[in-house]
Amino acid sequence: MKKTRKARVFFLICCLLLSLSGCLPKAEKESGITQKLPERQIAVSEEALYYGYQSLSKEEQEVYRQIAEGLEQQEAEIKITSLSEDRLITVFNMVMIDHPEYFWIEGEFQYTTVEDLTENTKTVTQIMPVYTVEKEQTEELKQEIEKQAEEWIAAIDVSADTYEKIKSVYELLIREVEYDESSSYNQTIQSVFLEKKTVCMGYAKATQYLLNKMGIFCTLVTGNILDETSSSHAWNLVQIGENYYYVDTTWGSPGYNAKGDREDAISYSYLCCSDKTISATHKANEDILLPSCTDESYHYYKRKGCWYEIYDKERICEVLKRDIEANSQKTELCFQEEAGYQQAIQDIVEGDLIQEVIQTTTVFSPGEQISWQISYGGKDNLLVILWN
Repeated sequence: MKKTRKARVFFLICCLLLSLSGCLPKAEKESGITQKLPERQIAVSEEALYYGYQSLSKEEQEVYRQIAEGLEQQEAEIKITSLSEDRLITVFNMVMIDHPEYFWIEGEFQYTTVEDLTENTKTVTQIMPVYTVEKEQTEELKQEIEKQAEEWIAAIDVSADTYEKIKSVYELLIREVEYDESSSYNQTIQSVFLEKKTVCMGYAKATQYLLNKMGIFCTLVTGNILDETSSSHAWNLVQIGENYYYVDTTWGSPGYNAKGDREDAISYSYLCCSDKTISATHKANEDILLPSCTDESYHYYKRKGCWYEIYDKERICEVLKRDIEANSQKTELCFQEEAGYQQAIQDIVEGDLIQEVIQTTTVFSPGEQISWQISYGGKDNLLVILWN
């Protein structure tokens, strides 16, 4: 019986990347032998960290392992069990979400599908990843990245609890890495560990990479910033105990580039925050189902005692007076509700509450002056007073 073949060619790209390139069809040779395709082995301990992998069906997990094996070997062509077009995109994306260590690919790939139109139609799919680093360079760069990562991890207290380790990674990356849209390889961890300059994707992948190396669950979340055009963004989901929280390292120190200024400039609103906080500014893509994040017990400002469920003018005056008399560098006021936050703005920013409090203090000599700057206006309900 004469066999006929029909080739179908598609060009696809993972949603983690922005650029496109052309696709050339490549025919497959027929084979009457069914062979087991190479797969990456995933240990139980690893699987617990791979949120994308866990979201897939058994069939899709097999394809995930085939793709991961090919990417780790930096194969030019990776044969996989065929899936529908939309599921192939999803599975490839889950591989990229789970593996920040794959710095040699940003997410772009091409593929071909070949069908044998016989009684038992067989479909073979072949992926052609677009690598951004030459295979000969990968191992050397990998060693340099791992060396820097281990140095940073060594600076973190091994006896600290999970929250403190997450906080340490958050602060470390803000302190050591500048936000720079012109940075090279800024969609991978290469920009973070080797260049010390990156954008949101680099921050998020580096946060995930470091925490995963410490055995802490952390996955990548991609989406958009609300009320902004061309606002694609990346952040993280972490787990402490049975609860999940969001972390956005990029937003920890927006706009500050000088290393000497960064420590005091760190904002902690998006460190282990809840759905309520993140949803006011961030919208995640719907390519993966995210768990509910309702617990606020690890909210930084709540743990620090700067969290106010309601606006109590008398209480706020006490806090301001305490910090002024203690010669504090800053006063942080974070309100649970928008109404309390707006009342604080009315009294402190638009009103004379600070001046009124200063009049009640006894630490200033006649003619001595004090000045301050106020930071506010975000949707995190945070008001910060910097005392000079």
